[in-house]
Amino acid sequence: MATLAEVAQRAQVSTATASLVLSGKAEGRVSSATASRVRAVSDELGYVRDALAGSLRSRRTSTIGVLAEQVLSTPYAVAMIEAILAASRELGWSVLLTDSGGHPEQTGRAVREFRSRRVDAVLYAAMYHQEVHVVPGPEAVAVLNGFADRDDVVGVVPDEEGATRAAVTHLLALGHRRIGHITHDDPALAVGLRRAAYLRVLREAGIGTDTSLVVSGGNDPDSAEATARRLLERRDRPTAVFCYNDGMAAGVYRAAASLGLSVPEDLSVVGFDDLRLISTNLAPALTTLRLPHYEMADWLVRRLVTGDLPDPPAVHRFPCELFTRGSTAAPRVGSSPSGP
Repeated sequence: MATLAEVAQRAQVSTATASLVLSGKAEGRVSSATASRVRAVSDELGYVRDALAGSLRSRRTSTIGVLAEQVLSTPYAVAMIEAILAASRELGWSVLLTDSGGHPEQTGRAVREFRSRRVDAVLYAAMYHQEVHVVPGPEAVAVLNGFADRDDVVGVVPDEEGATRAAVTHLLALGHRRIGHITHDDPALAVGLRRAAYLRVLREAGIGTDTSLVVSGGNDPDSAEATARRLLERRDRPTAVFCYNDGMAAGVYRAAASLGLSVPEDLSVVGFDDLRLISTNLAPALTTLRLPHYEMADWLVRRLVTGDLPDPPAVHRFPCELFTRGSTAAPRVGSSPSGP
């Protein structure tokens, strides 16, 4: 393997100049022509900079440790990893990635490993909006898609309330007044936030909140279909349904078809997540809210790397974009609910 001294000799520069160029510190200190010559010689000789030796001198590794919780196995959360890798690569940082699966022992082991490798920042990435236990570690630490159990750590989360408001307001603007909500039977934080926001928007619109139009069930399409039938078999069925996620919306499509109802002519449907495997493959394509996973991760990584985290620390909410597709339309004329 070629040495730095060999690169410098071949490029006819000092070892110090070659080091500046190959460590990315040449701007304003080495001419562009000289820097180009050093890089060309480095490539020709196959020189590889010893980043570990440099980190021992500077006491920095330019590495971010990402501690994920089931993110690697969750399709709709992959955008977080994509953004982390893209932003880190652009900024010249490396990424150490592990997934604890939510197990405290594995989390503690991962943090100890990060310390031993002298990572400069730690990013906790949660599978869904939740409180995250942050163990002592580097000063540069933040939580992605959640908030810490400490008040000295920055977190970023989707704006669940704002997203729900956008969905329900969209249906109201189309003329729907009887809007159901199919939600998950899990005690996840997002479940409660979206349900509360759904009821709040209806109240603000002057529409009575009929809690019998809120039904909960399993998170998979089969369970969602059974849950949806509880709403759609009613004589006073809703003309529109806001679903907790896209998987549940797929179950609504199935229930509607089995009952001879057309989407969106007889029933408008709005999902949540914009999981493309579902949202763009349903017929008609699903109107849904896209979780801002990529945007949250990109914003947070850049501030971790540059040391520009908000002070004082707080939880920042990112908007979810509403994608209007073919599953929502105005209700049929004369489709006002009949009596029970």
